Amino acid sequence: MTDTLPLMLPTRDAGCDWCVLPAFLPLQGMGGLTVNAFLHKGREPVLVDTGLAALGDAFLDALQAEIDLADLRWIWLSHTDADHIGNLTRILQRAPRARVVTNFLGMGKMGLLGLDTGRVQLLEPGARLTLGDRELVPLRPPYYDAPETLGFLDTRSRTLFAADSFGALLPAPADSVTAIEASALRDGLVTWSAIDAPWLATSDRDALGRSLHALERLAPTTLLSGHLPVAEDGIAALTSVIFEAWCAAPSDPADPQAIEAVAKALEGSPEARLEV
Repeated sequence: MTDTLPLMLPTRDAGCDWCVLPAFLPLQGMGGLTVNAFLHKGREPVLVDTGLAALGDAFLDALQAEIDLADLRWIWLSHTDADHIGNLTRILQRAPRARVVTNFLGMGKMGLLGLDTGRVQLLEPGARLTLGDRELVPLRPPYYDAPETLGFLDTRSRTLFAADSFGALLPAPADSVTAIEASALRDGLVTWSAIDAPWLATSDRDALGRSLHALERLAPTTLLSGHLPVAEDGIAALTSVIFEAWCAAPSDPADPQAIEAVAKALEGSPEARLEV
C-alpha cells in the first residue's frame, strides 16, 4: 500500500447473504478510511454503492467474482458522493437488468452530474424495496453529509446499513470492529464525525440521543457502514461514543465562514446593515 493510493481488500462475508467489498484509502498523517460497498446475493441481488473510481478494474473484478452482473437487479445508492458512485456508469453498462434505487434529490444530483437517470427506481417517502424474501426499509441515519442519504434495515436478517454514520479514521485496515483497539476506534469515530458531519458540534444533544436510541431499538444483528469494518456485536458501543462526543468541535477552530466571525467583520458596515 502506498501513501496515497487506495487498496482493494479481500471480499468478506457479512452473514445472511450479504458480503462486503472493502477498500482502504490512506490519508497522510491521519491513518486511513475504509470505503465499503455491499452485495446482497439473494433472489434479487442488490449492490449497495459502487466504490471508488480510482479502483476501477479492481473493484469490478471483485464484484464479478461474486456475481454475474447480468443477474444484478438493484443498485442502492446511499448518496451521490464520489466515493459511493465511483463505478456506477461502468456497472450499469455491464448489468442490463439493474435499476438504481434513490430518492428525488438523489436522482436530481445524478442528473446534475451527467449520469443516466433513465434506470432510476425512485423511492418515494414511505416506500420499501421488496426483494422477494425480504424488504429493505429506508431510514435516515442519525448523521450524514448529504441530504439525500438513504440507509435501510433488512427485515429478514435485521442487517442495518447506516451509510456514512459510524465511519472512523483508522490506523490500518481491519476485518471487523472487534479487531480494532477500543481507544483507536473511539478516536477514529470522533475524528471522522467531526470531519464528515461537523454540524454535530451544534446539534441538540437530546434530539441526537433520541435518534441514536431509535437505532438501538431496532436491535440490528449486523451494522454495515460505508466507512467502518463490519460490526456484528450490536451497535450500543458505537452509539454511545457518538452521543458522548456530540459536542466535539471540527478540527479547524478558525473557520473563515463561521457566522459569528462574518457578523463581527461586517459590524459597522453600512452595506451590511440588513434586517434579519
